[in-house]
Amino acid sequence: MHPVLIDIGALQIRSYGFMLALSFLIGIWVAGRRAKRFGIEPQYILDLSVYIILSAVVGSRLLYVVFHLEEFDSPVEIFALWRGGATFYGGMLLAILVSWIYLRRKRIDFLRVADVMAPSIGLGLLFTRVGCFLSGCCYGKPTEHAIGVFFPPDSPAGNSAAREAIALGIAQVALHPTQMYAAAYGLIIFVVLLALQPKLMQRGAMFGALLVLYGVARFVVDFYRYYEENARVLAGLTFTQVISVVLFFLGLWLVFRRDRSSAAE
Repeated sequence: MHPVLIDIGALQIRSYGFMLALSFLIGIWVAGRRAKRFGIEPQYILDLSVYIILSAVVGSRLLYVVFHLEEFDSPVEIFALWRGGATFYGGMLLAILVSWIYLRRKRIDFLRVADVMAPSIGLGLLFTRVGCFLSGCCYGKPTEHAIGVFFPPDSPAGNSAAREAIALGIAQVALHPTQMYAAAYGLIIFVVLLALQPKLMQRGAMFGALLVLYGVARFVVDFYRYYEENARVLAGLTFTQVISVVLFFLGLWLVFRRDRSSAAE
């Protein structure tokens, strides 16, 4: 793993922070390029992006902290975002709420903007989850398969694997690289959404397809991710799996509902 990309004297750039910043920059660029096709002034996308970045970072970090309190030795470490550790749903849900409030005040159609930004969210998953992998956070369960990865002991994943190895009385334990599973389905979501664009012209349909695709992918991958017991809230399912089910059906409704207005000109 490479938690630090650049370390030159006083200059230190962390992998997760770099990939997070890269995801926002590329995502905003892609959304800006798509805006005019949906009848939206690109400047609105740029203005909204400031609120999305702030709310996404805060929301994703807060939800991660709630379920991973044991990883933080002091309250100060909660604010060390560059070390990795974020829950996508926390950032996504807070960003959606903040965006809805902002766009409502500006009298701009929320669903049109959501359609514009849907592919960018897939790209964001790709880059941020690679950052997670490099930092050794958001790791998976132990596995004996060849696909397993041995994380360094000074990373959150390596620390967890070391405890598991001690409990089993063996030298090392490989973990599912669920960060890379998530990065892969982020790329797949991006490509599929663009490919389906001609068939998802109805207002809100593109955003709905994003919710369907991500809901399915996250629900499946969560069976391989490591979670504390307090994260399992319903019939053995994690909190994020329950949210995935809700968003899946919400997405289906957005895709197949009847709406006379179109999402693109």
